[in-house]
Amino acid sequence: MVTQGALVDTDEQKQLRDTVRRLLRDRSPLSGLRDAEDGASLDRDLWRQLAELGLVALAVPEKYDGLGQTAVETGVVFEELGRALYPGPYLSTVGMVIPALLRSEDESACGELLPSIAAGETVAALAVAETDGRWSTADLNTEAERDGDCWRITGTKAIVVDGADADVLLVAARSADRDDPRVSLFVVDGDAPGLTRTRLESLDLARSVARVSLDGAPAWLVGALGAAPEVLGDVLDRALVGLAAEQAGGAAACLDMSVAYAKTREQFGRPIGSFQAVAHKCVDMLHGVEFSRACARYAAAALAEGAGDAREAARVAAAYCGEAFRAIAVETVQVHGGTGFTWEHDAHLYYRRAWSAQHLLARPDDHYAAIADLNRL
Repeated sequence: MVTQGALVDTDEQKQLRDTVRRLLRDRSPLSGLRDAEDGASLDRDLWRQLAELGLVALAVPEKYDGLGQTAVETGVVFEELGRALYPGPYLSTVGMVIPALLRSEDESACGELLPSIAAGETVAALAVAETDGRWSTADLNTEAERDGDCWRITGTKAIVVDGADADVLLVAARSADRDDPRVSLFVVDGDAPGLTRTRLESLDLARSVARVSLDGAPAWLVGALGAAPEVLGDVLDRALVGLAAEQAGGAAACLDMSVAYAKTREQFGRPIGSFQAVAHKCVDMLHGVEFSRACARYAAAALAEGAGDAREAARVAAAYCGEAFRAIAVETVQVHGGTGFTWEHDAHLYYRRAWSAQHLLARPDDHYAAIADLNRL
């Protein structure tokens, strides 16, 4: 169990939240998502600005030029990024790669990569999922073959978040040695020979995903040989908590726009918010938003404090926040009536994110199965 004080924003966290919200309001308007012909693309200038504010370095230890903050602080940032539908690589770089490097306990790799990641100079992505889109190392087909002092990676990763924009990729691959087919993590440079990246059309216009193909691409081992399953299990917990905070932020944005519309849109000479059917929808949405924030914040605090229920809390947050955001996004379209179905309105952007995010790292049933396994006697 976490301490009660960890569940409430400190003055510093409130200031962090306000800073991120103002920056994204000014620099990352939602209109840019509708104007982009190919969906989300990386704005390097904005990414560097986020880094200059220390947002990328939050989870990086001080010895690697970071700020040494916890999952609670990064959760505050994730929530505001989700509110604004920021189309940048925060989830992939901060939510996945940084935890993976730290969890690998590879001092050489951390020293080589983390300072440039923290400074916003390097964008990194984690490549795990293959044809079924799931984060599982049990059936990986991507293979790594030793070639002198380095390795050669061959295989295809079907869905890699921010894979098209990453400067480096952290790839999960199985040893080609049939007598020792352990799964390990490898770093592949973004311009490595044999690496092909194809940006995919995504339901979520604010999330860049790519298919990554490797044909003998040179790589170097990160961490111990065969350590990937344990490392990625911990990374998945942290990525799910970051994603849950994003979903809570997106749900809050939907609630705000629905309430604002219900106050100004009139029907039969009265604001539609005065009608019970609409008012009850907004109240239900408020419940979902507050419970989502509570779930995501508790899970982040559990990770930060190393609580015994951290893994369970991560799955509870993933299950609840995903379902709540999807339901709230649907209700947002309903509250806005015909306007909510139009391309020009923002409602469909959150609707797309809600459905996509709920299946991004795992399926909803996977979370319930994981919770059941953790509580099995």
